[in-house]
Amino acid sequence: MNTRRLWWMVAIAVLVAAAAVPARADTIYDNGPLDGNTQAYAINFGNSVSDSFFLSQSGFFVTGATIGLWAFPGDIPRTVDWSLGTSFFASDVASGTSSLTRKFDFTNSFGHDVYTSTLSFGTLNFSFQQGPYYLTLQNATTRFDNPIYWDQNNGPSQAMDSSLGPVPSETFQILGTFEGGGPAEPASFLLLGSGLLGLVGAIRRRMKA
Repeated sequence: MNTRRLWWMVAIAVLVAAAAVPARADTIYDNGPLDGNTQAYAINFGNSVSDSFFLSQSGFFVTGATIGLWAFPGDIPRTVDWSLGTSFFASDVASGTSSLTRKFDFTNSFGHDVYTSTLSFGTLNFSFQQGPYYLTLQNATTRFDNPIYWDQNNGPSQAMDSSLGPVPSETFQILGTFEGGGPAEPASFLLLGSGLLGLVGAIRRRMKA
C-alpha cells in the first residue's frame, strides 16, 4: 500500500467518523427557571395549557422539552399528550404522547412535590423555520391518577389555559439540534483520535520501510 493511499484512508476515516457523531440536544428556547412556589395549572382531567416559544433562526430540529410539574404528595408524573402548532392549542406541526422522565426537586409550600420532567417528541424529520410556535400539554397521567400541574414561572412566553384563558407562562425549555448536527461528544473525539493515531503510525512505519 503506498503513502498516497494511506492518506486517502485517513481522510475517509475522518469523514465517516464525523458523520457517525451523534448530535447533542441543546436548549434552543428557554422560558426561564423552575419556580415551584407561585402557581401551577392543571394539564389533565380535561384541562390543557398552551405556551408560545420563539425560534431565533431557521434550521432547528426540535427533539423534546423539559417542564416543571407539581404532583400530589408521593405521586409521580408518568405521561403527557403534547402538541406543537402555529397557534394556541394547535397541533398542525406535530403531536404525540410521551413518557416523562423525572427528577424530584423539592416539596413546595403548598405541600406538592415539584419535579423537573423531560419529554421526547420522537423523530420529527424536518427542520423548523424561524418564528413563533406553541407547545400544548394535556391528558397527563400520574402513578395514582391525581391531578398534575404545570409550574408557572412568569417567563417571556405567552400562555393560555383552556378553562381560564390567558395566564402567566410556565416553566419549560425546548430541546433540539441545529441543522448539520451539534458538536461531537468527548467520547467520540477520543475514539476518532485513537483511530487517526493508528493510521498515522502506519504511514510513518511505511515511510521508514
